[in-house]
Amino acid sequence: MALDLSAGRILERPDIVSDRYVAHGMPGSLPITVTSPASGTRVTSTTVTVSGTTTPDASVVAEAAPPTGGAVPIVSTKADPTTGDWTLTVPVGFATTTITVTATLGRSTGYTQTSVVNFTLPGTTLLNDTDPTGDDNGPGTYQYPTSPDFAPGSFDLTDLQVSQTGTDVYVQVKIRNLVPTFGNSFGAQLVDIYVRNPSATSFSTSAAYPQLNYGIASNSAWSERLEAQGFASPIWLDASGTSLGNPEFVVDDTSGTATLILPQSTFGTVTSSWVFTVALTGQNGFNSYQARDFTQPAGAFTFGVCPVGDTAKICSFNPSLVPDVMDTITPPGVSQDTELNPTLGSVELQGVNGTDTQSGP
Repeated sequence: MALDLSAGRILERPDIVSDRYVAHGMPGSLPITVTSPASGTRVTSTTVTVSGTTTPDASVVAEAAPPTGGAVPIVSTKADPTTGDWTLTVPVGFATTTITVTATLGRSTGYTQTSVVNFTLPGTTLLNDTDPTGDDNGPGTYQYPTSPDFAPGSFDLTDLQVSQTGTDVYVQVKIRNLVPTFGNSFGAQLVDIYVRNPSATSFSTSAAYPQLNYGIASNSAWSERLEAQGFASPIWLDASGTSLGNPEFVVDDTSGTATLILPQSTFGTVTSSWVFTVALTGQNGFNSYQARDFTQPAGAFTFGVCPVGDTAKICSFNPSLVPDVMDTITPPGVSQDTELNPTLGSVELQGVNGTDTQSGP
C-alpha cells in the first residue's frame, strides 16, 4: 500500500522513514479469513453465503467478479464487535465467480479471496435435448484414434441446452467424458452448431467446410453458425459468411460442459421454433478445415471408419468421403445410424427445437 504523505511532512533521512512513519500511524495489515465456502465450491443458486472472521467491528466489503465480464456486484457489512465474525450474501454468475473480501478498520486493511463455480445456465430454458450415451460412433461403426490421448467418451455428446436472459443467450453442449487433451480442456473436440432463426432472411444448407462431407437438411437450414474448439477463438457467422462477433466460450471439465455465450441483441430472441443442429467431431488445427481425418482402420491420430474385420458396406467406403461427425442429436424418430450413413445417399443433418422432448431412438 502506498504511503499517504498528504499531511505534507518532509522526511529528510530515508533510513528512518519507516520508523518515523509508524510512529505517526502507518496503515497496518488487518487479519481476515474466509471460513466458508472453500475456494472452488460448486453451487447451483444465483447467490452464495460467504462467512469469515476479522478484527471486531471492522467494515467488510465483498466484490464478486463474474468471469464473463459486466458489472461487479459489491456487498458490505460490519464484523461482530465482539467476535469479529461476519456473513454476507453475494451474487454469483455463470461459471467461476472470484470473490474478493476486504476488511477495513481505521487505517488498517486486509483482503482475501475465494471462488465458487456455477454451471447452471441462467435465464429461461428454451431447449434441453438429451442424446443417448455410447453412440459416439457416427453411423454405428466409427472408431476412436488408437492413441491414448483420446479418452473414451470424449466425443459422446449427451445434451444440448439453450437458455436466455434479458441480455444473453447461452448455448451449451455436454460431453460424457470431457478431460483435458493435449493440455487443453476442449483440446480433442470440434463442435459446430447450425442455428435456424425462422425470422431470418438468408439461410444456408452447407456444412462449415466441404471436407466434412455432410449438408444440413432444408428444414434445418441455418441463419447463424457457431464453431468452437480448444485451440482457436470461437466462430460466429451469418449465412453469408460474415462474422457476427466474438462469443465467449466457457468449458468446465467437472460438469462436462462447453458453453457459448452470445449477446441477445445480435443473436436474436430465441423461441421454441428455432432449430439447432449440432455436429461433434475431432479437432485438428493442422487441417485447413480444422477437423480430424478418417482412415480405415483407425490410426494413432485418425478416426477409423470401421473396426478391423468388419464387413459392413460402409467399411469399404472411401474414408475421405465419410461424414466427419462422431455424434449428433437427431429429432424424435430419426436414427443417427441412418442419418450419418453415406452408403444410403447424401448425408444431411437435421436439427432439434424447443418442441422436441427427446432425441432420436
